[in-house]
Amino acid sequence: MNRVIVYGDLHGCLEEFKLLREKLDLKEGDKEIVIGDILDRGLYSNKLLRYIRKHRIASVLGNHEYKYIRYKKYEYLFEQIGKKNPISLTNEQKKIYAELSDNDFTYLNSLPFFIKIDNLTLLHAGITNQINLQNTKKREIEKILWIRTLDQNQKILSLNDTNKTAKLWSEFYNGNQGTVVYGHNVFDEVKINDYSFGIDTGCVYGHKLTALLINDTKNPKQTYAIIQQKALKTYAVKMLGKSV
Repeated sequence: MNRVIVYGDLHGCLEEFKLLREKLDLKEGDKEIVIGDILDRGLYSNKLLRYIRKHRIASVLGNHEYKYIRYKKYEYLFEQIGKKNPISLTNEQKKIYAELSDNDFTYLNSLPFFIKIDNLTLLHAGITNQINLQNTKKREIEKILWIRTLDQNQKILSLNDTNKTAKLWSEFYNGNQGTVVYGHNVFDEVKINDYSFGIDTGCVYGHKLTALLINDTKNPKQTYAIIQQKALKTYAVKMLGKSV
């Protein structure tokens, strides 16, 4: 059976990504998928994106990719009416944006909000038990790019919300959309709940880059392996209370 190999948030960590792939003994038929957030924070966002395109590696959409997509869309729309783009980029993001080619944007625009293979569901951030991925409006599906915590009534909380009942969404998730592999929220080690794997282990912050190897997409929790590559350096400092 062919393997599905899912990579945690890359954030421009090209060298670590190459080293991690070397550890995997990649075979014909393996399906490689990034869990989103290819861009920003690390040193090689644009080079990493082109490396992924060159090697025909799939990805789901991350909130960072979505920001560039929206910025480009609004830049055109608001330019027509002489107004300022409502999406703002940092100086570093402006440099990345300036180097994104038409082919890069074609790739970014092709990225799906989620990928489902049998009982395996890949998405960037999170989900609630009320979201049906196969039958939901765009405004609802966009939430899976940002969801982190829920309150006791399973209401989605903002990053800055100090609600004392807040728990990670995966603590509530009942598996109704399959076993979910996600990134976005940084953990010291892979976060394993009954119906999910959190695989962003903070490479860009000097920790590790994770690959989750799934051997059976009908029973993802039954046979899997975790392969990791230590960060070569610290590229960014994580700031609590700031959107990522």
